[in-house]
Amino acid sequence: MVIDDLLSGITKEFDITTIINTHDMNSVMGIGENIVFIYKGHKEWQGNKDEIINSTNKKLNDLVFASDLFKKVKEVENEEHNNETGSKE
Repeated sequence: MVIDDLLSGITKEFDITTIINTHDMNSVMGIGENIVFIYKGHKEWQGNKDEIINSTNKKLNDLVFASDLFKKVKEVENEEHNNETGSKE
């Protein structure tokens, strides 16, 4: 997305911290580095975009994986993770 590229470019060019408040998971997964999920005014979860995929936090998962596409992505990622670790979750 154009706005994501602009924000990311400015952040890197000026070596600054940028705080973005969004529900757009495409933006979060595209440019998010340190992600904080706030639920009812309180920090519910914190991590990076790779950690979102394997999160077991129900409230986070209900938001992030609300669409069928993201649910499928999580299933595939979990299967690959389980195959790599030998886990059968």
